[in-house]
Amino acid sequence: MRVLVIGGVAAGTKVAAKLKRENRSCEVTILTKSKDISYAGCGLPYYVGKVIPERSQLIVNTPEKFSDLTGVSVLTEVEVTKINPLEKTVDAFDLKTKETSKYEYDKLVIATGAEAITPPIDGVNLKNVFLLRTPDDAVAIRDAVESGEIKRAVVVGGGYIGLEIAENLAAQGIKITVIDMASHILPGFDEEFSEYVENHLAEQRIVTFTDTKLEAILGEEKVEKIQTSKRAFKADAVILSVGIRANTAFLADSGIELMPNKTIKVNEFLQTNIEDIYAVGDCSTVINRLTKEPAWSPMGSTANIAGRVAAKNIAGAKVPYLGVMGTAVVKLPELNAGRTGLTETDA
Repeated sequence: MRVLVIGGVAAGTKVAAKLKRENRSCEVTILTKSKDISYAGCGLPYYVGKVIPERSQLIVNTPEKFSDLTGVSVLTEVEVTKINPLEKTVDAFDLKTKETSKYEYDKLVIATGAEAITPPIDGVNLKNVFLLRTPDDAVAIRDAVESGEIKRAVVVGGGYIGLEIAENLAAQGIKITVIDMASHILPGFDEEFSEYVENHLAEQRIVTFTDTKLEAILGEEKVEKIQTSKRAFKADAVILSVGIRANTAFLADSGIELMPNKTIKVNEFLQTNIEDIYAVGDCSTVINRLTKEPAWSPMGSTANIAGRVAAKNIAGAKVPYLGVMGTAVVKLPELNAGRTGLTETDA
């Protein structure tokens, strides 16, 4: 059986490795657009903060090491551009050779993850405007910090990654401002918890401005200030952490059913509406274990568990994925915050 996996971070590598353990005779190939596979996305802020000293420590497995350990073939810098369900093939573009190829499959797993959203505003291409989604993003931020040219930074987005990069930059003596267009930071927490965290961060000299929309990033060649819906802020750097969106645009003509948020719709066995095509990880929607309603859970823990379940089902089992509890945890200066299950608002 030929199994093709599109994407090679948490979900894709978990499916591939588990499938080879379930059935060594499976011919498993990973196609991934990135140069890296199996990296620790949650560790990126801590590389910037030097809690994780070396970039290599972010990489759980290199393509070569993963192939040696599992027997899975890994092709990096190969971007899948189209799925052809009737032929059971995918079209892929090799970013190194600039050539297009077709790959055949018996079973296909889509694990293309999600990408950071870049807001459509002036100034996003200025020097010292950063995203934080890949190891290369973390390296770029850390290099800029070590150059000494960043004294004050604005983090746009008060979610988990935004607050963790704020903590790690503040720990290096950089003056930090966090802005968020929502009424509170920490989406998914009840209001009184978010307010408590906002007040605590202020005591730690990390100021948060909520109900504040980023309108433009200003500067000649590099960041000098930002303009928001409330006021302007001086800044030497801007870290954009405004959210992510599923990497599913290439599925437009595939017939694969998507949810309103453009994630892939799957059933309890992580199958799409097309036979022999599965989807796992940040690109797909699962269900909430308590409410049984659709839930998008772009978390490494979800990707790993769903990846194992998908592999078992591809290998011939009939194992349902029971859903997510909405668990999340974030480390802050002198404080940890976490949640699981239904919040008061959810209930």
